[in-house]
Amino acid sequence: MTAGGPDEPDDAGSHRPAPRSRTAVTATAAAVAAVWLALDQVTKALAVALLEVPGRAIDLGVMDLRVIRNPGGAFGFPGFPGMFVVVSVVVLVLVTRALPRTDHLGLAVAYGLVTGGAVGNLVDRLTRAPGFPSGSVVDFFDLRWWPVFNVADVGIVTGALAIAVLLSRADREERAAQDRRDRRAAAGRSAGDGDADAGQETDAAAGAGDPRGGSGDHRDAGDAPVTRPQAWSRRDAPSPRR
Repeated sequence: MTAGGPDEPDDAGSHRPAPRSRTAVTATAAAVAAVWLALDQVTKALAVALLEVPGRAIDLGVMDLRVIRNPGGAFGFPGFPGMFVVVSVVVLVLVTRALPRTDHLGLAVAYGLVTGGAVGNLVDRLTRAPGFPSGSVVDFFDLRWWPVFNVADVGIVTGALAIAVLLSRADREERAAQDRRDRRAAAGRSAGDGDADAGQETDAAAGAGDPRGGSGDHRDAGDAPVTRPQAWSRRDAPSPRR
């Protein structure tokens, strides 16, 4: 199920993407996290510089760009001071523990998105007013029907959904592969039992053709032994009387 890379056949003959090395997975996750963190911080800086004016908004048709300071969680989720710092740290710990156990590039990208988003909002909590641990996060995407959010939030939600989908698909594939292995094992046992039954039937048929259960040249116990005529010579004839 690895995203990208050459395919390799599984035990049923179908093809799944080949697993990647731990180094490639870690490097991919780190690169995605770094790129997403940089994108988040740059867009926030631009939004603050260009849009943080009372009443200032840019209409993009499907959404508005306007800056708000969010003391809560992603999409305005409420919480107590410092709560989202703890949440961000927990997310990072979970990703750090899960990443070494995967060899899938798709999951590596998803973990990188979650990590980059979590660190991006954590930076705001630590550095922006009113200060640690309750710094307000800069949000600026306004869909008009959804709470205002930022690039970090997009990374967190997209990565989390991708992780759920990829893990679910991997679980289904593993169960299907196990079912195929079980069916092959059952078929092998059935074939072995059939061979054994066929061998027993053959032995029984041979025994029915020969009541004594043997083969070769057999005589009944009451049969007289067969003797061969002896060679007769003149020497063996009785001598004539004189």
